[in-house]
Amino acid sequence: MTQTLQQFLALLPGKDCGDCGFRTCAKFAEHLLTHPEELKRCIHLVPVQGEQFQPPIAGLREQDITWLDMLGRDYELVLEQFPEDPGPREQILPFNPANVERLGIKQGDILIGRPAAVACPVTHVGQVMGEPDLLSGLITWCVVGPLKAREGGIEIGNYHPIAYEGIVRHSRAQLEIGRRYYFLPATCMLQSRHSGVITMLAKRAEGMRVRLEGIWIA
Repeated sequence: MTQTLQQFLALLPGKDCGDCGFRTCAKFAEHLLTHPEELKRCIHLVPVQGEQFQPPIAGLREQDITWLDMLGRDYELVLEQFPEDPGPREQILPFNPANVERLGIKQGDILIGRPAAVACPVTHVGQVMGEPDLLSGLITWCVVGPLKAREGGIEIGNYHPIAYEGIVRHSRAQLEIGRRYYFLPATCMLQSRHSGVITMLAKRAEGMRVRLEGIWIA
């Protein structure tokens, strides 16, 4: 059955990462109207059977979540971004914290770096959400995707991921402060499970607000 432009747009992840060869998901969706067999060029879609695909984990209903990451490893919760944020919220620490002051990093800046401390192979692009701590070099940013880097940004090199914060609406375990959990960041480009210790829990209308520290990718 022929799919419409809106159906293709609903299926694509909206990351505008360019890995499919098109600048945006919208441009790729236009291409799919005449070449639907090339949907598999999107690396973020999950194959289910044959040439059928389902959207990535973000926005899925509980019954659509497989609870297995890209390597078939299980996880206990899905961490989604705050609805008011432009992307997943993280706190990071550059390998050289002195660069924060040297580069004059401030709220609103777009930064480019890689979380090498946890062996993630993906370069991240984030928007600084508040004034950095010049004493420690700690930065709070929201990951906004590689398209923003095309508009310019500040290269910070390798960094340590200190904490993730977000909303948990889907969980297979009782959430407790002080316990380590396997979790899946809903917009992770690799769809790879992470691990972290919950250090904060608070109820919100959308779900549980959670902060995870001691991040591993495992």
